[in-house]
Amino acid sequence: MKSGVKIFFIFVSAPALPAMNEFYWFYQRTRFHGINWIPASFGRVMIIVHGIGEHTGRYDHVASFFMKEGYAVIGIDHYGHGRSDGAKGASRGFAFMFDYLQSFVRYVEDTYRKPVVMYGHSMGGGVLTGFLLRRQPVILAAVISAPALIIGMRPGGFLKGVLKMASAIAPNLRINQGLDLNKISHDKSEVEKFRADPLRHGKLSLRLANDMISNGAWCLEHAAELCVPCLLIHGNADEFTAVEGSRLFAVRAPSALLTYREWEGMYHEMHNEPAKRDILLFIAGWLSNVR
Repeated sequence: MKSGVKIFFIFVSAPALPAMNEFYWFYQRTRFHGINWIPASFGRVMIIVHGIGEHTGRYDHVASFFMKEGYAVIGIDHYGHGRSDGAKGASRGFAFMFDYLQSFVRYVEDTYRKPVVMYGHSMGGGVLTGFLLRRQPVILAAVISAPALIIGMRPGGFLKGVLKMASAIAPNLRINQGLDLNKISHDKSEVEKFRADPLRHGKLSLRLANDMISNGAWCLEHAAELCVPCLLIHGNADEFTAVEGSRLFAVRAPSALLTYREWEGMYHEMHNEPAKRDILLFIAGWLSNVR
């Protein structure tokens, strides 16, 4: 197979949601697993960009909500995540992420011929922010949720330097994320569901850790270059990604393009909090005003 050639195979239909299908998509000899949720009729397509240690399937309820709002929803598991290629937590670098996202966006545009919006959460929110700034895709809008612009541990300059050196020496060495899963949501059933998820993992490579930190810092420095209408949301009780990063980005980004909303007392996964419907309704309302 030539580099960059993409093949799309639908191989499973989920009985609970007839419109949901799993597929494999190929880019540069790498196999990505994904899911699409396609209603009978729709006016827009939403691309999900998931976070670290998770997979696109965790956004089933988000997709179901937006299907009712007139969206087709689609997403692929990142390299090293879900059922995509790569050891759990491995990475081929953020530049590779930006490359395959750019190619996937083009694939979605060519396939569905509808306006595209993107929804990125956590690491996916950081990746999406970097993608918007570096590649400047011509899409309708983006929703950036709890982005990893400043990670919760807030490493100082010395630790960042050590990590940069270590990632250059052993980029594929994987370490534990060290996250307290109880802090993903106040809904304990969501926490237990995440713990029991067989596709979840708690690993990240040194390259991935270093890229997350450096990408976040770069995005904060270049926030003024944003050229896509964005909704940025963050819970101010988030201990995984620092709300200060979102606040700083909101100050530096063009006010005509960025809407910032902070949610009082919410943990990291606002779309899995007890008030998740309020969050999704707010997002849908904001998107409805983007033309």
